[in-house]
Amino acid sequence: MKLTRWGAAVAALLLSASLAACGGGAGRTDDVAVAAAMLPMPVIDDSAGLVVHGEEIADAGLLAAARGETLNWYTASGAESAGLTAARFEAETGVHVNMTRLPSGKLNERVLSEHGAGRLSAGVVTITDPILAEGFAAAGVFAPYRTPTYDKLAEMGDVVWKDGEYYTVYYSAYAFAYNDLAVEKDDAPAAWEDLLDPKWKGKVGVVNAGAGGTVQGLADFQERVLGADYWSGLAAQEPRIFDTTSVQLDALARGEIEVATIGFNSTYGAEEAGAPIELVVPAKGVSGTFNMQGLTAAGANSPAARLFMNWTMSRSGQEFAAAQGFVSSRTDIDQVPTGQYQLPKADDEGFVVYTPEDARTRGRDIVARWNKMFAFG
Repeated sequence: MKLTRWGAAVAALLLSASLAACGGGAGRTDDVAVAAAMLPMPVIDDSAGLVVHGEEIADAGLLAAARGETLNWYTASGAESAGLTAARFEAETGVHVNMTRLPSGKLNERVLSEHGAGRLSAGVVTITDPILAEGFAAAGVFAPYRTPTYDKLAEMGDVVWKDGEYYTVYYSAYAFAYNDLAVEKDDAPAAWEDLLDPKWKGKVGVVNAGAGGTVQGLADFQERVLGADYWSGLAAQEPRIFDTTSVQLDALARGEIEVATIGFNSTYGAEEAGAPIELVVPAKGVSGTFNMQGLTAAGANSPAARLFMNWTMSRSGQEFAAAQGFVSSRTDIDQVPTGQYQLPKADDEGFVVYTPEDARTRGRDIVARWNKMFAFG
């Protein structure tokens, strides 16, 4: 039954990704329903502006102006996550979203090309690679902006960058999962070390460390937290190596692999869609990587874009991100559960973040050594 539902979900997600990549709109009824199932809608007071959870997200003037236009949002977030986020924003604010979703590398090229030609229409850009975000700031893509929560955010580590040119909106979390049709619960891995059990030889799936910042951060986490020998132990399992998380996730759902080190957010979305997958939050922790977002020059003149920045960094926006399987960048609020799972807060010891400085100084070395260890490339 779950495999049948998964097949339908794959088709729906492929269609959604295709529409999003072409600049299609967001906020379909089914996305709104899924978003509400993940986290019930909050009580919203828009009688004199927009107030949610006691936080003013917009005054009356900004809200009225924002509702009179459409937000143009460029994002490198996963298609499902981006669609749900846009739908939730629309439901809470009444502002429509025109979303363009591309992988980080292609989004970087498009943003810099359009910015260089003076025709960047995106009001807000979200990128999953902090080094690319630094490049946007250096190129003048981002415009400084202070959200209503700015002073509070500025007191937290690594949330506000360059005096508000861009923000850490949330963190991606990386752990592992298994196919719960192929693996009995009593036999399932519960700790990182369990993945090294010989019974999983040839049944493990990993994404190569050079595929992106999240898997690079995972490789770093494995060395720093699990020990220098962890890579060799995992390589001895003769894992199937993937180039993208989406293909890896599909293989896990189909039972082509039985366990996988994998991104929490995308995997939880697939599980909710009916995939036969069970996630694990290991006691020794999970790895984390940055998701950055900034207002562009066009966005500085767009009430809808400013409202989106405000909402993303509000308690409501942060809690919805956490409900999807991200870790909130705000440490002054609780990390709401992701369904049955409880991820750590950003400042918890069990959440090990791969920083932009880590990526700059050690990223190439990590990828080169990982490729050698796993005989990849």
